[in-house]
Amino acid sequence: MKTILSFLVLLSFAVASAEETLYFESATEAETTRIVLYLSEGEVSGYQTWEVPEAHGTRGSLEGNLNEDGVLRLVHRYTIEGADQAEEVIYKLDQGSLWIGEGELVEDRDGLLRLKDPAKVKFAKKLGAVEVSEPVAGSPERKEIMDSMRGPISAYIGSKVQFTGEVRTFEGWGTFSGNVATVDGAPPADGDAAFSLELDFLALVKQDPDGRWQMLGWGFSGDIGVREEFREKYPSLPWVLLP
Repeated sequence: MKTILSFLVLLSFAVASAEETLYFESATEAETTRIVLYLSEGEVSGYQTWEVPEAHGTRGSLEGNLNEDGVLRLVHRYTIEGADQAEEVIYKLDQGSLWIGEGELVEDRDGLLRLKDPAKVKFAKKLGAVEVSEPVAGSPERKEIMDSMRGPISAYIGSKVQFTGEVRTFEGWGTFSGNVATVDGAPPADGDAAFSLELDFLALVKQDPDGRWQMLGWGFSGDIGVREEFREKYPSLPWVLLP
């Protein structure tokens, strides 16, 4: 299934209690803005990063609602130069792109920067959609990715394992995030292996020159340590796979 849908399909899908993940990016020599949106039953959460060469950027969360007209009213919480900040933002989905609204901000008594007049917001900055594939269960691609993980992880656990979770691929790279369990349901004899199965599992895969999926790395973790390790070890890893 493709992550990016046409605007009309996306809008009806989101309002009809679906779940969807969307990725957007605008990159120039002056700045790079990246946004990830998680849509579920009209509610929106996500992340936004803003990077400027040789300067402080921002990374923060997004939370709010998606209206039926494709307008997202969100609160953006972020840290800049060591200070926490929160501001009201209005974005708009239009023909597979995301537009950022710009308008005058005023600070309320709770410290939130609110738009003085939301009706006067101008959508001047456009982010293009980044299309990420999600191989469906039973597809040859997903099976090949699972098979690349099964041998090494079964050897570590000491028993044949099965995976439940999400596979995403982009330009020859891929990730699996989810859970691992023994096929027979019996706990591993090794205590460390048994403890690992209680944690989240993340694997990084990549296609070789012949197009076959191979696992590059994996880890069980309850935090972001494994993700950071992958980012550091593989600088060319596409950002959309580990946003």
